[in-house]
Amino acid sequence: MKKNIVLIDTDLSLIKSISESKKINVELLITDADDKKIAEIKNLYRVNNIITRDFFNNYLAQKEIDLDYKVIEKFRYSQLNSEHDQDRWSTDNNLKQYFYFNALFFWFSFFSNNSISAVVNNGLFHGANYDSLALDVAKYFGISGYVIDIHMERYTEEGIVSVRSVINYNKKKRIPLDINELNLKPIIVDDFLFSVEKISKFLKKKRKSLKDRIKYLLPSYSSSIIHILGYVISSRLIRHHGLNTSPLIPLKNIFYVRKLRKFYDSIAVELDTSKKSIFYALHFEPEASIMARAKLSNQLYIIKQLSQNLPSGWILYVKEHPHQFKLYMPGWWYYLTSIYKYRTKEFYKEILKFDNVKLLKLSMKSQDIIKSTDAISTINGSIASEAISYNKPLILFGHQSTPFGLCKDTFKITSKKQCKNAIEKIADGFIPEYSDFSEICENYLFEHKELAANNVQLLIEYLVFEYENPSND
Repeated sequence: MKKNIVLIDTDLSLIKSISESKKINVELLITDADDKKIAEIKNLYRVNNIITRDFFNNYLAQKEIDLDYKVIEKFRYSQLNSEHDQDRWSTDNNLKQYFYFNALFFWFSFFSNNSISAVVNNGLFHGANYDSLALDVAKYFGISGYVIDIHMERYTEEGIVSVRSVINYNKKKRIPLDINELNLKPIIVDDFLFSVEKISKFLKKKRKSLKDRIKYLLPSYSSSIIHILGYVISSRLIRHHGLNTSPLIPLKNIFYVRKLRKFYDSIAVELDTSKKSIFYALHFEPEASIMARAKLSNQLYIIKQLSQNLPSGWILYVKEHPHQFKLYMPGWWYYLTSIYKYRTKEFYKEILKFDNVKLLKLSMKSQDIIKSTDAISTINGSIASEAISYNKPLILFGHQSTPFGLCKDTFKITSKKQCKNAIEKIADGFIPEYSDFSEICENYLFEHKELAANNVQLLIEYLVFEYENPSND
């Protein structure tokens, strides 16, 4: 007998393979497909219930709502995540809360009235009404939740390829997998190290057409401005996930980011290799990798904790994320809409209030910084694997949200005492071995194509039928 699942597959890289299963039925699909693609999916894959992310809030607004106050209280943490996620698109607090309550009742009603065995989320969960809330309510009903997590990516001629692992959402536990048995593609770690530099070189090689070369010569923000002006001229609002934004806001923020970049450049310094130091790599914000996944996501607090535990004479170097000032990445409306909430002059000034903390110039390559500093710190960034590859001590503030937190020699920080002990050990000359790194890569990580079909049928069948119920046929 088939088991029903909810599938959150925004880029449709799982649905084809899962639909071929004789054991799994997709009862509800959440995706980014347009109307034409949805009709195709219904015809090809026999999925009748499909809701798009953009239409999700509007769809639920038409439904009746009847929430018990006890339920509302039970999911306060989910509400906080939801409002944080929607904060990237809107400043309308009433609307954000309204959409959340509609979604909470929808998922409660859906899981009450349907026999669902699992919720499978493809990619990072955002704290959103369509992903994290679905997983939270499913957990309340005793329904399994699985997240096919994203860690690193690289560009190929065929498209973007990412490193994935699977999280048991309900137990917050990463799942070991028999990669070969489940017909998944193992990763070659070196292919994904220092991806920012590699991606830049790859894209440069691909600039072959006259149009590409002209775009390369123009200021990076030109295409964004032209695109936004199209909305202004036609008097249209930018719409995402049921929330509207005036195009004047991202237009204004383009110039805001340019000024902020100049300010950062004016206070950043070169790395002094004669001093003992720790490097903290800032995460891009706003971003799902830390917003809903990490227990501690405030980077100012993390920098303060590192600073206050540094030995005398040591420096904490902090460097902005390579993408934080970019203005032309596809699909970055949420960034151009809300960047002023996450990066300000005051943010950088607060960092520099600590005498032993310095901001590094953006031109410095991560590879050179890792080689020259005595330890690396991050919440859960891809720089973790790069630090491990150089056998550098690694201080993690979000070890639960990265597979590299499984490595024995990493410092897993959940308190001031642990941070202090880690830095003391590093100062005493600790050199990690990371002897289990290869084993972790082999047992947890696999390659996944973005925006393309992947063979995951055996993986999903294993999760739904065998992982938590090994006696089931």
